[in-house]
Amino acid sequence: MPLVPRSLFTTDSVPERDRFAAWRSLFSAHDLDADPVGFSGSIETVVVGAMALRVMNAAPQGPSRSRSQIRRDGQDGFILHLSRHAYRVETEHGTTDVPAGAVSLNDLSQPYRRSRVPETGSLILALPRSSVAAVLPDEEALHGLILQGGTGRLLADHLRSLAANGHGLTTVEAAHVAQATLHMVAACARPSLEAADRASTSLDAVRLKSAKQFLRGHLGTPLRIDAMAKALGMSRSQLYRLFEPEGGIARTLARQRLAAIRTALDDPLERRSIGEIGEAYGFGNGARLSRAFRQVYGVAPRDYRAASGRTS
Repeated sequence: MPLVPRSLFTTDSVPERDRFAAWRSLFSAHDLDADPVGFSGSIETVVVGAMALRVMNAAPQGPSRSRSQIRRDGQDGFILHLSRHAYRVETEHGTTDVPAGAVSLNDLSQPYRRSRVPETGSLILALPRSSVAAVLPDEEALHGLILQGGTGRLLADHLRSLAANGHGLTTVEAAHVAQATLHMVAACARPSLEAADRASTSLDAVRLKSAKQFLRGHLGTPLRIDAMAKALGMSRSQLYRLFEPEGGIARTLARQRLAAIRTALDDPLERRSIGEIGEAYGFGNGARLSRAFRQVYGVAPRDYRAASGRTS
């Protein structure tokens, strides 16, 4: 019975000036942040059923996938990464610290960036999307998941054992081991998915509150999503997702501006004209302000102020 396929690549056999280029060519799915000077690395790959398990030893590097690269290469699937070093993973949902010995899980169809750390006996398990989807129907939520604690340690131990013994499996045995590994990944991921969902719901409420406070502090300035995202430490997509239940960022900002204008119109000490108040809160066009105010409050700003005894 044939054994599983196995291969080894090392930069030792490559001229020093070409080592990083040769290494980078192995990782077409990623851009690599690394120092090419003096770079060295080795990677052993064992194909276990539908999975590929790699043991990597290499100089410090940080892989990443961008939106443009994802569109360009169309590569799909999932990557589990087990490192002896702590590192950070940045996705469109934020940045997460990954402790040494924890397993991180990333979706090749979504952007991410890992901080640069040495690869010292790192274990990398590549899983096809179809295989993962068969055991975890909500596989898109796995991106950026960190598997730690009891289940994470169990999975890490399994990966280490697979790396130590996988090359001795026959192809028939490997198919069964691959299926068992998939079910272990699913069993370990489910509690983390549920915890992440609960934490995300709570965290999103805090983020939305902060974002609304940011808007209230900038009612008189043009809305710039990039600047807002940077100030709040979020991505553009995070902001758009947070405000979806609110009808969008622009609509939320418009409501806040109109509420501030209404408060000014209620103030008996307010001496500015309606046009001046509207301009101070981002409504340079009087007709646009009147239309928006009437739509929300049922009366024009002038009529609203007149009802309180003011006429200008």
